[in-house]
Amino acid sequence: MADYRSLIEQLAATATRRATDLAGAEQAYQEGLTAAAAELRRAEEAAAETDQRAAAAAAAVVEADREAERLWTRLHRGRGWPGHRIGPSPEPAPATAQPALDLDDGAASRTLGRVAARIDGERLAHAGGVGNPAKLPLRVPPLLPFLGAAVTAVAGLLAGGLVAVADAGIPGANVVRTLGWLAYFAAPFAGIPFAAAWVRRRWGARLDAGGVALLVLGGLWSLCAVVVVLT
Repeated sequence: MADYRSLIEQLAATATRRATDLAGAEQAYQEGLTAAAAELRRAEEAAAETDQRAAAAAAAVVEADREAERLWTRLHRGRGWPGHRIGPSPEPAPATAQPALDLDDGAASRTLGRVAARIDGERLAHAGGVGNPAKLPLRVPPLLPFLGAAVTAVAGLLAGGLVAVADAGIPGANVVRTLGWLAYFAAPFAGIPFAAAWVRRRWGARLDAGGVALLVLGGLWSLCAVVVVLT
């Protein structure tokens, strides 16, 4: 009987240890499952945040490309010397060729803003306010009569040439003579578009009534001189 009782006690102890081990394993399993679920949730949140940042970065890239294209168009229209045209906008460099930069979200817009300010150049430097044209430097108005006189002289000589060709009795002489006399009448005003383009490109300004009057006055003097010389 003593041996039987000892076996019963050992069996009970073994069952107790088994239950304890099973409870510990179950608790460890639950704790591991909870930790894995928490880690998975953190990974999903990090992935969602990464997706949001990637979408925001993609939108910023699209906006930056659109703004860069607009600035290139402004540069194409407003800059460059005659005979030197700016070509199409360059393709973006591949990402592997870009240096690693730690820039905040507003860096691209600030950089494009500085580019826009440099394109505006003289207009922003001389303008009295946003949307106001710049004022001409004081040295420019005295030059306008000479510019008008030079352009008018060329136009007057061309008009005189047309009249001379018409007097030679070529076919359509009346039409050519009419064009020549029309060129005579328009010659004093021929310097206006050249001067307007010059001051707009160089100083971002517009000709006022005084500037136009100086151009026409110089043109009239020049036309009188051309007529005297040709007659």
